[in-house]
Amino acid sequence: MAGAKRRKKSAMWRKIHALRCEDIKLWCVRRLPILKWAPSYNLKENLIPDTVSGMMLAIQQVPQGLAFAVLSSVHPVFGLYGSLFPVIIYAVFGMGRHVATGTFALTSLISANAVERLVSSASNNFTTSNNSGVLGLSEFEMQRIGVAAAVSFLGGIIQVAMFVLHLGSATFLLTEPVISAMTTGAATHVVTSQVKYLLGMKMPYISGPLGFFYIYAYIFENIKSVQLEALLLSLVSLVVLVLVKELNEKFKRKIKVVLPIDFILVSMKSSIRLLAFQSLQLFN
Repeated sequence: MAGAKRRKKSAMWRKIHALRCEDIKLWCVRRLPILKWAPSYNLKENLIPDTVSGMMLAIQQVPQGLAFAVLSSVHPVFGLYGSLFPVIIYAVFGMGRHVATGTFALTSLISANAVERLVSSASNNFTTSNNSGVLGLSEFEMQRIGVAAAVSFLGGIIQVAMFVLHLGSATFLLTEPVISAMTTGAATHVVTSQVKYLLGMKMPYISGPLGFFYIYAYIFENIKSVQLEALLLSLVSLVVLVLVKELNEKFKRKIKVVLPIDFILVSMKSSIRLLAFQSLQLFN
């Protein structure tokens, strides 16, 4: 009788143990989608197309990373570093195949707001020769990237907490007009923050309530300081970008590789600037 009870107890504990292992395995698969798709990944059919797509996105991410770093008010080199890790993390934890990951304009603007408030350009008392020894950057630049890193880390903690609490389902409560208004407003603020670069103007950082209107008021008050060379170069670049992207979209079924016009423009401008700088040195 005692032996039968022991066998029943041991069988029950084995079932409980098996159930717990299955639950843990199911939880891991749900939280780590790579465990689900990686074992069934077809190397022969998908490796080459995925490699080409990854290379094209990497090339496109170079100018975008540099631009988003400038938008965040940090040194452009950190935009390249910040573009590497999000895609690797999303490959492990991501659940959507068509979601764009990495840095984007809205978070860059939020980060720039904190950077400019805590380490503003007006408080830059460091000389260019006062380097910190890290990447040859000044102490001023290192302070700025420290603030941006702290903001990013805090944002990551908040997102992890939202993930644990399953707050992603709350997005179903947002209607389409609300999302459209948010994206339109974000795009408007991003364009406004880049107007000074399009016009070649030097202007202080303006934020806060009605900062959108103060920026354009400052531009119209100092309209004579617009550099025509920068304006012309900006207009030509915008026209080329729009035309090439429309052509890529129109002939995407006929061409195998999309033309990375963003990277080409950045490379051309960098080469022209380098040649002009070397020519000035030779003449001087």
